[in-house]
Amino acid sequence: MQKSQPFLLAACFALLATATGNGEDAPRSVREYKVHQGLRYPTAEPRLKLDLYVPLDAAEPMPCVVVIQGGGFKPQTGQRFRPMAEHLAEHGFAAALISYRGRPKHTYRETMADVEAAVRFIREISDEYGIDPDRIGAMGRSAGATLAVLLAVTPEKNEGRQAGNDEPYPARIQAAVGIAGVYDFVGRFVDREQIAIQPNLDTKLVTNGEWIGSTYAPTDKDWLRASAINHVDAEDPPILLLHSKNDRTVPWQQSQRMHAELAKAGGSAELEISDNGGHSGPRNSKTKMVAFFEKMLGERGSSPAPVE
Repeated sequence: MQKSQPFLLAACFALLATATGNGEDAPRSVREYKVHQGLRYPTAEPRLKLDLYVPLDAAEPMPCVVVIQGGGFKPQTGQRFRPMAEHLAEHGFAAALISYRGRPKHTYRETMADVEAAVRFIREISDEYGIDPDRIGAMGRSAGATLAVLLAVTPEKNEGRQAGNDEPYPARIQAAVGIAGVYDFVGRFVDREQIAIQPNLDTKLVTNGEWIGSTYAPTDKDWLRASAINHVDAEDPPILLLHSKNDRTVPWQQSQRMHAELAKAGGSAELEISDNGGHSGPRNSKTKMVAFFEKMLGERGSSPAPVE
């Protein structure tokens, strides 16, 4: 059942957060929004659903950002990432807080099929909720960043997944933000710099292998396919990568090298590496994310800025 909940005090809460100090710059403006809860989207798992955060005062169709919670590639409902969806809605973006399947029962193929299905569903309902289907982005942190960036570089072109040719709505997005994500599953276990700053490598080999669906090998086709770094090309949408050098869960070199590959391929990519922030990413991540989406997708009711 769908539930709609207005958040008419959004401005008050945002101002309180600013007053108490949250490590972010003060918001330029805050909008009221409504949450449409429990929208079920068609996947192989009928229980998957999303919550759609929609600003109330949009005069024209607005951009939408798919918000993807991390969590070690395990199944997620997205609810721990509500503050990110709220932040986007307060700044004029529709935000879709999605759920997905994961390890140990499901591999990256099923997880990505769920994420892509959510994007298609958003386009399907775009007229009803005032969303511009041509301005959809995605963001995530940790495993969610891995999924957001994979969504940017792989939909409808990965062998072994639905080609999407018979789908009425595409899964392509127009921009992505990844915070502290894994983009090269092989590289994190062979690169000496990355090995040196990661504890519990044996455990990560097992958990990553559960999600990928095979035992680790540097040449294993699934370990390579699950790595966004192996799919970049000049046609990929703009991507912002954020990371912290003191992240001991995912090495910051993952973002550095993903950015280098995107630039080498002729894509549009931005990178910010901070000294502190741990696995949560730079302290100004929300501010950077909003500014990036405003530039690449355009603010609510406006045209996106040209991509240089």
